[in-house]
Amino acid sequence: MAENNDARRLSELTVGDAKQIVVYGLLIVAACVLLGVLLGQVVTALLLGVVAGMVLLPVQMWLERRLHARAGSALVTIALIVVPLVALVGYTWYEMSGYSNFVREKNAEIIEQISRAVEQYVPLSRQGIRTTLQTAFAEGVTRSAEAVQELKKRAALLLASLAIFFFTVFYVLTQRARLAEYIKVRVPGEYLPLYEKLSENVGGALRGALQAVFIDQLVKAVVITILNIVFGVPLVAVLGIIAFLVGFFPLLGEWAIYIPVSIYLLVFRGESTSAAIYAGVGILLTVASSLLLRPRLAAHGAQGFNFYWMLVALVTGVFTFGIPGIVLGPAILGFVKAVGDTLFGDVRYETSLLKEEQEQQAEETALEQRHAASSGHT
Repeated sequence: MAENNDARRLSELTVGDAKQIVVYGLLIVAACVLLGVLLGQVVTALLLGVVAGMVLLPVQMWLERRLHARAGSALVTIALIVVPLVALVGYTWYEMSGYSNFVREKNAEIIEQISRAVEQYVPLSRQGIRTTLQTAFAEGVTRSAEAVQELKKRAALLLASLAIFFFTVFYVLTQRARLAEYIKVRVPGEYLPLYEKLSENVGGALRGALQAVFIDQLVKAVVITILNIVFGVPLVAVLGIIAFLVGFFPLLGEWAIYIPVSIYLLVFRGESTSAAIYAGVGILLTVASSLLLRPRLAAHGAQGFNFYWMLVALVTGVFTFGIPGIVLGPAILGFVKAVGDTLFGDVRYETSLLKEEQEQQAEETALEQRHAASSGHT
């Protein structure tokens, strides 16, 4: 019966059929709009929760085989991520709070030291430099207060996003079989090639991107830690943790470490060579990792995308969506590739444009050779 209905021509549709199509079409549009309004501000957290759940699935399955409890193993898996992250953020916040209090207490001495150092390189009076720095400090304090107020305003959204994220991870880890069955039973069998291509391309792109980002961030954090130890920079561990976290922004995050530390070495330690080396290594590492190491690792991990497309997905994804773009960019790329492979992936050389061009080129070459041969005989 279903096959007969699918085989009906458009000219055979009745007025009642047309009304049903219009009504159901409007209902689908309304449902999509309402769902977008409902999830609009937390959709990124939801998508990240799905991706994180899929990435953590092997760990959860390994724990489930040993604990014989799916929900308990899911909670343990989430805790393995949350507890270390909370500890690192708490330690960093504590150290940075103490350091910021020290900076505020030594405000005048710091300004005087910077003014004296800058005066050696820039033809300006120390008083003018001091006034400029005082204004900059005041502006920095004002902006910090505004940032705190903005954070308070967005606290409810942040909490809601975190709740959606963690509950989505838990739901994916504990209900994966039901989710797969729910999707498969509602997708007609004729769309199996598209389903397989989506699983292959989107999953591969996400795995490659996440592996690349974490390896890349770990490398940069280790390099920064080594540099801080070599040059005797304070807050060695904290700066390494911050480098790992803020470096998710391509071509941007690491500057929050390299520039201040280089200025510290130049101004407060008077070590111009050390400052130049630190800044040079930071610039080279940032450019190389964002434009070379990260996309190359992502392409290798995805095993279906070349270096160029992973570079485009990572850079434009972060530029468009912020930190979530690390996964959204490759996911969009995987989705587009899956659709393209499904529609045009059945490659047949016998009916392709390439064969036509090669045959035409062969005919033209043969014609030129015959013409050259006839000219030689003449």
